[in-house]
Amino acid sequence: MASVAAPPTPLRVLYLEDNVTDRALVEERLRLAGFVCEIREANSGADFERALGERDYDLILADFTLPSYDGVAALAAARRRHAHVPFIVVSGTIGEERAVECLKSGATDYVLKGNLRRLQPAVARALREAAEQRRREEAEAALRQSEERLREMAETIRDVFWVTSSDGQQVLYVSAAYERIWGRLRSELYARPTSWLDAIPMEDREAVTAALTRLAAGTEYQIEYRIMRPDGTVRWIEDRGYPVRGADGRVERALGVATDITERKELAAQLLQAQKMDAIGQLAGGVAHDFNNALTVINGYSRLLLDLGQLPPKVAEQMRLVYAAGMRAGNLTRQLLLFSRKHAVHKQVIDLNAHLRELAKLLGRLIGEHINLELDLTPTLPHVKADESMLEQIVMNLVVNARDAMPRGGRLRITTAVRSFGETDLAGQAGRRSGSFVCLTVEDTGCGISEEVMPRIFEPFFTTKPPGTGTGLGLATVFGIAQEHEGWIEVESRIGTGTAFHVYFPACTENPAAPTEAAEAAPRAGSETVLLVEDETPVREFVAAVLTHFGYRVLQASCGMEALEVWKWHSPRIALLVSDMVMPDGVSGMDLAEALQELRPGLKVVLMSGYTSEMVGRLYTRRPNTHFIQKPFQPTAFAKLVRELLDGNAVSTNSNPPMAVGP
Repeated sequence: MASVAAPPTPLRVLYLEDNVTDRALVEERLRLAGFVCEIREANSGADFERALGERDYDLILADFTLPSYDGVAALAAARRRHAHVPFIVVSGTIGEERAVECLKSGATDYVLKGNLRRLQPAVARALREAAEQRRREEAEAALRQSEERLREMAETIRDVFWVTSSDGQQVLYVSAAYERIWGRLRSELYARPTSWLDAIPMEDREAVTAALTRLAAGTEYQIEYRIMRPDGTVRWIEDRGYPVRGADGRVERALGVATDITERKELAAQLLQAQKMDAIGQLAGGVAHDFNNALTVINGYSRLLLDLGQLPPKVAEQMRLVYAAGMRAGNLTRQLLLFSRKHAVHKQVIDLNAHLRELAKLLGRLIGEHINLELDLTPTLPHVKADESMLEQIVMNLVVNARDAMPRGGRLRITTAVRSFGETDLAGQAGRRSGSFVCLTVEDTGCGISEEVMPRIFEPFFTTKPPGTGTGLGLATVFGIAQEHEGWIEVESRIGTGTAFHVYFPACTENPAAPTEAAEAAPRAGSETVLLVEDETPVREFVAAVLTHFGYRVLQASCGMEALEVWKWHSPRIALLVSDMVMPDGVSGMDLAEALQELRPGLKVVLMSGYTSEMVGRLYTRRPNTHFIQKPFQPTAFAKLVRELLDGNAVSTNSNPPMAVGP
C-alpha cells in the first residue's frame, strides 16, 4: 500500500496587528508564499503579552504603532519570553531611524506594508537564521560536555571554536577555521595566546578587551569587531564567549565561537543601499515628469517661435540660447533617469568616433587641467548599435574613475580599435566571444588596481574610495551596460603604472540614420476638431497653440471628467483625442481613451506624458488608433504625428523624436 506523505508542520506565528485589513493582507501574502501557518492573532499590547506566555512560537510579526503600545515595547516583551524567536516589524509608518533602533534592539528585520513583496524573503531569511542559531547553540552545549567532541565538530565547520584558560593567557584549543578567517597560523596563536588581538584595529580593540575582562569574571559576551588579515583585507567577526565553571563555581576556562559575518554585513549594507536607490529612483521619476512638463513649454514655445521665422535677428539668437538651454536641461533629465535605472534602452547605429569627439569637448571640465586628455581614434572604425545616453554613461564613468586614480595629474588616453576574435582567442577570457568587435579603451597613468581588489571592482557598492567620494556603482553600471549591449569588459592594471579598461561592442555593418529634419517637409495643416485634455495649464495652452497654428480647432479640458462632459456636447465634431497620461481626478488618459473608443470605435488618440518609460509602461496598453508621444516634443513632430494619424498613415505606436537645436 502506497504511503501518504505527512502534511507539513504548521509554522507557529504570533501576529500583533490591530488593523483587520492589514492583517488579512499579510496573512494572505504568507499563504501565497507557500508558508503553512498556525497564526495566533493579537490586537493589543495586553493580548500580545498574554499570548507570549501561552506557547512557543517559530515567528513573531508585529505592527510598529498601536494605541498605547508600539513595536519597541512589543520587541522588549518578546525578547524577555522568547529571546531567539525571529521578530519582524511589519508597519506602514516606521521611519529609517526607528527601524535602525529596532534592529539594534534585536529585531530580525522590518518590512513596509507598502512593499509586502519583501515579506517572503524576509521571513525565509529570518527562519533560516533562527535555525542556524539554534543549531549553533546546540553545538555549543555539546561542546561544554566533551572537549573531544568539540575537536571533532570544530574541525569540520566554518566557525572558529576556541577554548582558553580563564584569564585568556593560554590557548587550550582553536579550530582550523582560525587559519582561514584570520589568515594566521594556529601554531603562532598557541605560542603567543594574545596574538589574535593584533589583527583587531585599535578603535575596536578596547571593546574586545573589555569583553574579555567580563568573561574572566564570569559574564558571557557577544560582540562584533573587525580584523585585518595579513593580505590587507578586512573581515567582520561576531564573537561569543562563555565561562566554564568548576564544581566550586569558579571560572576555570572560557570557550566560544567566532563567526565570519562579513558577507552578512555587506548584504545588509547593500540591501539598505538598494532601498535608498529605489526611493531615489521613485523620486527621480517624479522629478523627471515635472521637468519634462516644464521643458515641453520652454522648448516647445521657443522651437515654435524659431520655426515661424518672424523674430528680429537679435531676439532670434536669444531664443536659440533659450532653446539650447532647454535641450541641456532635457539631457540632465535623461541622466537623472539613467542614474535611477528608469531609462529605457533605445539602441541606434552610432559613429563611436564622432560621438567621442563631441564628448571630448565636455571632458576637459570634468577631469581638470592637471590631467592631459588624448584621443587616438581608428579612422576606419565600424559603427556600433547602442543607446547613446548609456554609451555616454560608460565613457563618463570610466573617465571619472581614471581621474580619481590620478589626484596629482597624469595622462588620460581614449582610443578606439576594431578587434576580431577566433575560437583560439577565447581561452581564459571570461565573457569574450568570437567575431568582429569595436573596442573602446580608457587608459590612465594612475595608481593602478591591486590583485586583491581586482576581482571585486565590478561588484555593486564596492569602492576603495574614502567615504563620501564614491558610491561603488560606477564600474558596476559600466559592466551592466556593456552586457546590455552584448559586449564585455577587460581590464589591465599595474600598481604605480596605471589601468586600462577595454569595452567591447559588436561591430555593426549598418550606417547611422541620416538627419532628416532639414530636408523634411513641413507638416500639412488640417481643419479637424481636436479634444485636448491636460491638467497642466501651461502645457495645455502650448499644445493648443501648436494645434491652432496648424489649422485645427481645439476643445480643451483640464481633467478626464471635464473631457467626458465636453464629449457629451461636441462628440460629432471631434476627430482626435490628445490627452495626458496621468491626471489628478483618477481618470487616466488611457481610461479616457478606452471609454471614448467604446462610444466611437475607431476614434484616433494621441497620449502624451512626461513620466519615465517605466511608469508609462504600467499605464499604456497598445490599442488600435492609439499612439504615444513623450514630453518634451517638437511642435513639428507632434503636428506630423497628428496629421498622419488622422490620415490613417501613422505606422508606430510610440513617437519620441529627438529635438535638434536650430531655427
